[in-house]
Amino acid sequence: MALLDTVVVVTFAFIAIVFVSSHFRRPRAGEYPPVVPSFLPYIGTGIQYIRNPSGFLGSCLKEYGPVFKTRIGGRQLIVISSPDGINAILRDQHNVFKSDFMHIELIKAIAGLRENLLPLQEILQHQIAPMVGRTLAKTSMRKFTTTYVERLLQEMNTFVARSEKGTKAVSLMEVVGRSRLAAVCHALFGPSFTDDIYDDMNCLDESIYARLHVVPFNWRRSADARKRLIDRLSTYIAQAEEGSTLGDLMSGTVDIFRANKLSLEEKAGLLLVFLWGLYANSTNVTFWALAEILADEKLAARLRAEIDGVVHAQGVIGRDNAPCVTDLPTLLRADAHALDGSGLSLLDSVVQETIRLRQISTPIRQASCDTELVVDAGAGQRVMVRKGEYVLAHLMGAHWDGRWYEQPNRFVPDRFATSRYASGLEGTDGESTRPKRTGLPFFIWGGGREICKGRHLAVYEIKLLVALCVYHLRITHADSDKHEFGLGSTKLLPPRAKKQSIGVQQTEHDVMVWMNPAGGGN
Repeated sequence: MALLDTVVVVTFAFIAIVFVSSHFRRPRAGEYPPVVPSFLPYIGTGIQYIRNPSGFLGSCLKEYGPVFKTRIGGRQLIVISSPDGINAILRDQHNVFKSDFMHIELIKAIAGLRENLLPLQEILQHQIAPMVGRTLAKTSMRKFTTTYVERLLQEMNTFVARSEKGTKAVSLMEVVGRSRLAAVCHALFGPSFTDDIYDDMNCLDESIYARLHVVPFNWRRSADARKRLIDRLSTYIAQAEEGSTLGDLMSGTVDIFRANKLSLEEKAGLLLVFLWGLYANSTNVTFWALAEILADEKLAARLRAEIDGVVHAQGVIGRDNAPCVTDLPTLLRADAHALDGSGLSLLDSVVQETIRLRQISTPIRQASCDTELVVDAGAGQRVMVRKGEYVLAHLMGAHWDGRWYEQPNRFVPDRFATSRYASGLEGTDGESTRPKRTGLPFFIWGGGREICKGRHLAVYEIKLLVALCVYHLRITHADSDKHEFGLGSTKLLPPRAKKQSIGVQQTEHDVMVWMNPAGGGN
């Protein structure tokens, strides 16, 4: 026993010495890209990275500049934080930099599949994703959103009923996540899918970081949640293949499954990956947007005034052409896209600023051939990437760069409503992420062939949830003596973010709120 204790102590002492030594060791002068030092073979700086990816990359950015090399878990990564370099990785040179292995890792982590992974990844990326892009494009997603709105309002009313009883406040994360997921499932799968899968989806989502980075954790709870999700989706697929009425998206998905002769487990696994993609990031962005609004009463008042203007302007024309003021739910039932027009520049800016501030995606690509990666087009700066090497696009490094954004680490609600920052962000063709009128780096949807196919739906959902919560439900932060979390002051809003998250920061603590419906519309 004493020998075992000695071994444990020596091991931890060795790791501590290596960590401190590597932290203070300086890279060789003139080396480009500079290499982040580490004495640990194979692991490299993996421990520092896994403990806090954003913090580690941010500190390296300050010390070594926008391009540097680091070894993480056996992979030598070239980390790029410059806008031109990120553009090259995601869009201009996307044919060179491949993301297949990352999608395979996601399939393993989310669906738990271990065989036939490369063909499954190709089906997901090259068959299902393009179909999703067509179905959820701005011009065609109205078929989806009308059903979505009705189910969303129904689900949110259940939280209103709970809050009105006055027995306890309701969870902001649950309001957003459960309502969104119920509405998405209803619109995607149809009325026959009535299962409440929020708890299992949320449990699985919270485990994805640990699964991707092979961090020890209590896996049983999330494994059980994933099994229940796979079982429920398997039942749905079997019913769909027997002739259930399906919408365009699921009908096309079932056809793809059938054409590729997938097993039922593989079909359910891919469907779960797709559903998780629709759920996770947008739910967290909506939560953070509402948390920021709860912390700023003046911002909430400005947003209510802006939305009120749209509601009045689009109200039903009554007798003698006098506008009849309607409530927001009634307006949305009449036109699910009533919030898409002009007049909501502050709401649009809040959404964009929340994503800019909270997105922590680090897309990793592998070079399929030797190539020169453009780092700074104006200065003619390039870096050689050899075949098989990995590059990491540090999006947060660009989005938090003071050269582009004043006070980049602060939430500035009207940042994108001002003349300096305002831009279309998605280009005139609706596909490019290059800003129309400015050169600001803004990579929230990725780029190129792998641009987020659900981006239009994501923006639509976030705006809709924020508008309903702020304007119609008038959510307020619950006092500390009325709920168990003790967050009774706006000084504690927004809550702290987890150091370990995927895609968009997750919160360390939930926020409890009261709902106070305005006007009485349902």
